[in-house]
Amino acid sequence: MKKWQKIIAGIAGLSLAAAIAATANNQIQVEAASKKTTIKLWVPTGAKKSYQEIVKQFEKENSGYKVKIVESNDSKAQENVKKDPEKAADVFSLPHDQLGQLVESGVIQEIPDQYKEEIQNSATDQAVAGAEYKGKTYAFPFGIESQVLFYNKSQLTAEDVSSYETITTKAKFGATFKSMNAYATAPLFMSVGDTLFGKNGEDVDGTNWGNEAGVSVLQWIADQKSNDGFVNLTAENTMSKFGDGTVAAIETGPWDLSAAQEAIGKDNLGIAVYPTMSIGGKTVQQKAFLGVKLFAVNQAPAGSDTKRIAAAYKLASLLTSAESQKNQFEYEGRNIIPANKEIQASEAVQSNELAQAVITMASSEDYTVVTPKLSQMTAFWTESAALLSDTYNGKIKASDYLTKLKDFDEELADAK
Repeated sequence: MKKWQKIIAGIAGLSLAAAIAATANNQIQVEAASKKTTIKLWVPTGAKKSYQEIVKQFEKENSGYKVKIVESNDSKAQENVKKDPEKAADVFSLPHDQLGQLVESGVIQEIPDQYKEEIQNSATDQAVAGAEYKGKTYAFPFGIESQVLFYNKSQLTAEDVSSYETITTKAKFGATFKSMNAYATAPLFMSVGDTLFGKNGEDVDGTNWGNEAGVSVLQWIADQKSNDGFVNLTAENTMSKFGDGTVAAIETGPWDLSAAQEAIGKDNLGIAVYPTMSIGGKTVQQKAFLGVKLFAVNQAPAGSDTKRIAAAYKLASLLTSAESQKNQFEYEGRNIIPANKEIQASEAVQSNELAQAVITMASSEDYTVVTPKLSQMTAFWTESAALLSDTYNGKIKASDYLTKLKDFDEELADAK
């Protein structure tokens, strides 16, 4: 064989050997990947991209696991998880008011003590309360939310918006009363001193709207129909009416920030805490429901695989870490107000008008009440919306307000 033929043969042999080695290496990688345990993660709709980096970090630190991220409507978390817990996510996001239903149905369990201590040390008191049910911690908080006041600076000043009466005298306030948004309006009863499922929100018999204070709230709602400074809106036209100047003030939350900025211009948008208002001849501070955003662990998909369950708790902890909460606050379009005290104290949060309004609302019982977590809240949303909208629409006589409220209290106590 000529010299050059030997060289070619040698090169061919090396190429073949390299190809075989590469194939073997790829096969090893494929086999290694196939041996990894998959953890299913449900994140809020529109949030998948914002969690990709933190998930990569988890997978790097826990090489035996890979995470499958799926966007899911977290407002239906308890419904979707309870439908088939074994096929649901190992880790899922949810609003805190669904916690009671999931605990009572046995879907989620008390979290390990090490994580409970982390939460108590790092999260605000309100966030800790949102993650608890009957004194035990069941989930990991990563954000707080409350409605605040959005107003048009060209029509109202910061001083004007401290009082509902001033707002509606100088301009117009808009809300959905004809088709009542109970989440926005029902806290008026707590504004006058009434309770919903007791002071801590966990007493089934603790709703006491059937009194004179409650009657004054219904009368206030009915009176808005003839208030020239009040405009009834719909969920569909709120932003357009805010944008065209029909209304100068609305109450909504961080989820509507981008829409509000687009409607009237970023520089023209003012954000403030809720105003005071006169109800029953008394000046009271209007209150809102406080919501806490959570991640919870569902042990059912893992079955008896305790290592997978432990990994799921690690993932939930990392998803709600200070680093992740900072990202959720700063990531474009998310606007999640952190529950972590360290991140709340950061310059980025301290200098943000929306964040400061939400934190102020969430920092005092004067402004907010933690949304109850009892399963009876399902009945509450339906029954309260009907009661309040019927009042505004004139379907209930003033002379019947007290009776209707007492009936409402009893119906909630009897709800399942």
